[in-house]
Amino acid sequence: MLDLEKNTVVYVTRDIERASGLPLNTSDYYIISNLSDFAKDISNGLGNALLIDEDKQLDTWQLLKNEKVITFINNLKNPNIVVFKNTPQIERICEENNWNLLNPSAKLSNIVEEKLSQINWLDDLQKYLPKYKVDLCENIEPFESSKDFKPFILQFNRAHTGSGTILIKSEHQLKEIQEKFPQREVRVSEYIEGPVFTSNNVVTKNKTLIGNISYQITGLQPFTDNPFTTIGNDWGVVKNILNEKEIEEFEKITTDIGNKLIEDGWKGLFGVDIILEEETGKLFLIEINARQPASTSYESTLQKDSTTFEAHLRALLDLDIEELKVIEDGAQIVQRVTKEIPSLHDPKYNKRPDFKIIKYNNTKPNSDLMRTQTLYSLIDAHNKLSREGLKIIDFITVTKKGAGWDMPRGSILAIKDKKIILMERQKYSQHFFTPPGGTKEGFDKDILETAKREGKEETNLDFTIPKQEPLHFNINGRNEYYFFAENISGEAKLGEEEKERSNKNNSYKLVWVDIKELSNIKLLPKGLTEQLLNLID
Repeated sequence: MLDLEKNTVVYVTRDIERASGLPLNTSDYYIISNLSDFAKDISNGLGNALLIDEDKQLDTWQLLKNEKVITFINNLKNPNIVVFKNTPQIERICEENNWNLLNPSAKLSNIVEEKLSQINWLDDLQKYLPKYKVDLCENIEPFESSKDFKPFILQFNRAHTGSGTILIKSEHQLKEIQEKFPQREVRVSEYIEGPVFTSNNVVTKNKTLIGNISYQITGLQPFTDNPFTTIGNDWGVVKNILNEKEIEEFEKITTDIGNKLIEDGWKGLFGVDIILEEETGKLFLIEINARQPASTSYESTLQKDSTTFEAHLRALLDLDIEELKVIEDGAQIVQRVTKEIPSLHDPKYNKRPDFKIIKYNNTKPNSDLMRTQTLYSLIDAHNKLSREGLKIIDFITVTKKGAGWDMPRGSILAIKDKKIILMERQKYSQHFFTPPGGTKEGFDKDILETAKREGKEETNLDFTIPKQEPLHFNINGRNEYYFFAENISGEAKLGEEEKERSNKNNSYKLVWVDIKELSNIKLLPKGLTEQLLNLID
């Protein structure tokens, strides 16, 4: 358990998850945040958590100006304030109230993080950056002139959460940006293809502690609409992608940046994002986060002791620090507010048995909607979700429609002229086939009625379902029932709901598949192909 050595620390944050890197029964540690179901679960009635109940979530600076917060802090003995990311506004509020703010200065943080000032700050460490140039937006040209336009990265000075980083794919796209921001200075860099890795590191008075390296999950749909937005971390898959030499190079780059921060008086956490160029195996620095990285809390939860979060607070207090604990597995992924998934409605969001879910009430595009945390890996390889990762997409798409994730599914097995009608699905990174069907609704008297209704709505076919025991599967805790249909007639047409929902990332298509071909396609649920072939033979 964290020992602050009788120093009182008050972590003030909009999102309580940022401060949850250690239990709230820790002596002399307090959290001030917004009231939410998740915040109530964390605080569990403990007196060292103050949760502010307002019509909307307050930002950190707004919390610091709240009268209840001011009273709470002033009643503590010698409080030390910690925030997720420092700003000049937060510094002013703390100064006005004579509160000791432990975070390093916002000015230094901005110099290190912002895309233009960062270049000068790096000095001779610029050698770790991809090839780049800085100019007014109107003067920017691709790195090499050739018949084919070579994509490159354009970054405005402030580019947090990927919103100021743009992949330029065409001259037309470049001209549009130049016309909109002609006099804005930008940094352009060569586009490098490959996986990105990150680590949460801690600077003390005289050394840099390297955190656990994680694979950075970036830009995957349906989790985000922005290809450069970080949506999660996977600590387990790193050993499958990076070799020992590459890990050593990663740690050298990180240590050099940490030592540079020490020279400038930085204390506490900082993060680095480093990309592995697939073609050459070379590592390039693409991001420095001069603040607490978002994945710190969950990394610390996985560590349990000698945590990165504990080291961060002790470094800010100038206390001695142990080495950080190494972790071998675990992951988290965030669903952000997107065009396709603007909200999630599942009332049982915190009761999924195989992973932990934190739900947010945000509505702003690209803000956090749901955070999923697991003790195992969600990634198989670069940009490829594992079977466990695909479960999360299934969960999101079900709860998006307002259904409980574990509500039973009823489907039809309609076979005519030795062919079966299936729904061919391209569901983000998945391509598969499945029988027509859907989730049981409240107005369905039983699962047989669900199968009849969904089968008709999705296929337009007429059919009957004789009395029978349906094929039954339990998929990740969800019961699925498949009924054989008879007397099949009519023309197969895709249902209107599926037509409206269908797009390039999440498409629906009705197809008749020869029974003999079932072994050559990916038919879900797993095991259905074998049962069908055995029964029909």
